[in-house]
Amino acid sequence: MLRRKLRESLTFRIFSVTCLLLLLAGAVTFGFIVWATPTSYLTIMTSDLDEKAEVLAERLSATAFDDSGPLLDAFVRDEADVMIVGPDGKIVQTPSNLAVSPVYEDDDENVVVVSIGGGEDTLAVSSDVSGAVAETVSVLTSSDASGEMTYAFEYPDRQGEYTMVVSPRVRVATNQAVSALGKVAPWLLAVMLVFSVLCALFYSRYITRPIVRLSGISQRMAELDFDWKCGEKRLDEIGVLGRSLDELSGRLSAALGDLQTANETLKSDIDRERELERQRLQFFSAASHELKTPVTILKGQLTGMLEGVDVYQDRDAYLAKSLRVTARMEALVQEILTVSRIESNGFALREQPTDLGEAVSAQLALDEDLIELKGLALTAELPTGTIVSADPVLLRKVLDNILSNAVFYAPEGAKLRVALQTEPEEAVLTVENSGSHIPEDALAHVFEAFYRADSSRNRRTGGSGLGLYIVKMILDRHGAGYAIQNTADGVRFTIRWPKKLP
Repeated sequence: MLRRKLRESLTFRIFSVTCLLLLLAGAVTFGFIVWATPTSYLTIMTSDLDEKAEVLAERLSATAFDDSGPLLDAFVRDEADVMIVGPDGKIVQTPSNLAVSPVYEDDDENVVVVSIGGGEDTLAVSSDVSGAVAETVSVLTSSDASGEMTYAFEYPDRQGEYTMVVSPRVRVATNQAVSALGKVAPWLLAVMLVFSVLCALFYSRYITRPIVRLSGISQRMAELDFDWKCGEKRLDEIGVLGRSLDELSGRLSAALGDLQTANETLKSDIDRERELERQRLQFFSAASHELKTPVTILKGQLTGMLEGVDVYQDRDAYLAKSLRVTARMEALVQEILTVSRIESNGFALREQPTDLGEAVSAQLALDEDLIELKGLALTAELPTGTIVSADPVLLRKVLDNILSNAVFYAPEGAKLRVALQTEPEEAVLTVENSGSHIPEDALAHVFEAFYRADSSRNRRTGGSGLGLYIVKMILDRHGAGYAIQNTADGVRFTIRWPKKLP
């Protein structure tokens, strides 16, 4: 578990390494202090004691022997043990209460008894008298000090050179310091452990928090989620990385958005092409069906006439019928060619300013005989001066189809109303007849190719089914709006032609 966490968690890995390094640094520092403290302390204290001992020697050189006691007492009390050796090499009984001094000297037994610190401690050394002083000094300096220091001086009131032997008490102090450090070592270790853990915890979180955050952001980027911002304000490499991720996210988001838009556009184009292909197949299938019937009729009539079968012996009558069938086929072929020409890639409108009111009036004049034949009551409101941009040939085809349908499907004596209204942005043409209706389920299909509301496809009740399809194509090319709907009295066809002034 621990090994796995070390592999997978950068924060835990940095925490562990930092904690171990802090503990190691603390342990090395503590060990160095324990090792260096005695030597450093001894060196410093010995140097300081040497300076003070020299000062004492100078003061003793300027002080009478009987008056030197206070100086020696003050030095022994504050600094180190002192022993004065006379010119004869023997320990001198000084006026000091604290300096080392002999108690008595026994020549018979060759014993020198020395008082240390004014009688508080005593030391007896067996030796000859001549070596007693040296051995006594050696024992004193080896038992209580780190090394003796000697200073020569002369009392102003006595002859001969005296020697002041100073025995430092530093070793005892240094040993006590080391012992004290050893006693506090467990507590110091506990403090180091707590301090290391806290420092490692803070350091690991401080270092890895932005990295972990950037790692989470990169994972979101891998999932194509760009709805975020690093917002890094740092000036170091992590801040640069965060701002680079922000920039990368923005560019990837824009590129992905463009790609999605292009994909949707491509999908739309593919769907449109499929729909156009379906419409083409449907169109040619319907065209084949529409042409098949008159071709079959014409073939039957011609065959009957050639073979002189019964009624077909009256050739003049059936030649006239064949001619009418041929005319129907010609009209159908012309409509198919019109559709094909409009749908071709090279087709272009030949627009020019056209007075829509005059164009509608001219088409009504052509249908005047049929309107009078059916006894329709015509109401025309066609003000002139409504100029639109249109292809005149195609406009006449639209008007011819709409007005012919309105007249053809209206019953005798019905009303026919044609009105043109001018609005700020468009011209609105309305053609409405009374006495007829289109089935509601057929309204959505009337603009489809070869569609007729009469399921029997009887030509007495309708044409080829291409008329409104051609109207739709022409109006779409001109950007005009159109709609066909049932009213209370009949059927209304509305065209909204955008006004384009010349």
